[in-house]
Amino acid sequence: MTCRTAVRRPPRHTSETPAPSFAARPLARRRAARGWLAGAAIVLVLGLAGPRAAHAAPGADPAQRLVDAALQDTLQVFGQTPMTRDEASAKLRRLLDQYVDLPRIGRDSLGAHWRRATAEQQAAFLDVFERFLCVGYSDSAMRFGGLRFGPTAVVERDDGATVVRADAQLSDGSAQPVLFVVGRSDDGTYRIMDVIAAAISMSRLLSADFVAVLHSNGGQFDALIGALANKASATAATP
Repeated sequence: MTCRTAVRRPPRHTSETPAPSFAARPLARRRAARGWLAGAAIVLVLGLAGPRAAHAAPGADPAQRLVDAALQDTLQVFGQTPMTRDEASAKLRRLLDQYVDLPRIGRDSLGAHWRRATAEQQAAFLDVFERFLCVGYSDSAMRFGGLRFGPTAVVERDDGATVVRADAQLSDGSAQPVLFVVGRSDDGTYRIMDVIAAAISMSRLLSADFVAVLHSNGGQFDALIGALANKASATAATP
């Protein structure tokens, strides 16, 4: 079993177990229910790494260098003085644009629903998707801590993707592997496409949330866009 096939899928919603909505069951609560480390790793891939991330060795694989650079740049951005949510959101957006393949994550999180959407709906989704992530995780940027990472290493190459591992050193002294899936984006540059911790994939976690909203709204794509926009606005307005 490879690193990527070891990923657990989030539970599937059925007619007997109604799909949750953003309002009825906040995303943060669902993430916490699936494990603290998985939530921490999701925060990490969005640019919230803890300090003292180890440097990759000179001449390392390009994907490994990307992960190392993301960890180090994040330390420089978020490891200094306290900041407001707006400041954290703006800084996070810059890191996302530089290191994460957001269009691919957005497309992959929706599967067939993405292909059925119009070009206008796809563009609107990607715009609100980035804001949803930046605003949603900016609060974590101001509170996140206690996580350190050991040296990075390439552990798998498959189907155009490279899996880079960095062991998270938790505050209790234990270590847990965090896997970064890196691939080529549409412009040919290397970008982070997914992060996996405690056998939980960020992309699949987002997919479970988004597909649940679509199913609870009869598959209407505009309803998902509206739900994400409302969630981002409500989060931004929270003191």
